[in-house]
Amino acid sequence: MNQHPVKTNKPRTVLPCLLMVLLLLATLTGCADDPKPISTSFAVEGQSIKESADYLEINVSFPFLSGFDAAEEINREIEESIAAARAEVEDAASYMEADESKLKAGLHSNYLYTKNGDIVSLWMMFDNYTGGAHGLYWIEPYTFNLATGERYEFSDLFLEGKASALLVSDMITEKIKENPELYFESAVETIGNYETEFQYYINGNQISVFFPLYDITAYAGGIQFFDFDAEELKSILKPEIYEAIKDAAPISAEGTISEH
Repeated sequence: MNQHPVKTNKPRTVLPCLLMVLLLLATLTGCADDPKPISTSFAVEGQSIKESADYLEINVSFPFLSGFDAAEEINREIEESIAAARAEVEDAASYMEADESKLKAGLHSNYLYTKNGDIVSLWMMFDNYTGGAHGLYWIEPYTFNLATGERYEFSDLFLEGKASALLVSDMITEKIKENPELYFESAVETIGNYETEFQYYINGNQISVFFPLYDITAYAGGIQFFDFDAEELKSILKPEIYEAIKDAAPISAEGTISEH
């Protein structure tokens, strides 16, 4: 009658314990693997500052970001950029008023962004006038990952970091050499001085490297852009970057920068 004591007792004590352990492991694993909800709550709220006076005009549009870890940091950087640009035109307006000038200092800005998966690239576009024959305009870009909070420098986009980015630098240099008359004689040297950490933004499936006014060409040449399709850089891009942007459509940036 007592030939099978183990088989009648163990299932009643071990099985519930195993189920509890498996349930606990499943719960812990689920918490570790679940993506952070920050990417799903990403939001951009447009804000603006508009002021007009005898010697000063300000019409600034800018984004307020929320829903991810780096939002506060980026918002602060944008606010600081606007404050610095504003201080410059306010100083110019003071001089114009003192001289009873017929000119008016001004600051304008706009912005665009693309979101491809968890990769967001946003670029602020500024222009100002502080006197003289013409104003200035420039771009301030921000590219980041919603899920990880990573801010991407140019070399961060690539499998081998700076070594891969150097290949893009070589491609830019070759394009300059194709039409050297369009650039300063020092343009190639200037490219090298960046040490591959170029200013850029991601517009759809294109990575746009750009150089500000007076950097590699005269004012009349404007900001110089070098656009690279994701397919063109597929072999050197990090897989998560390539997969995120490869099928995205670029958005038009026409009319977003005023040239004086």
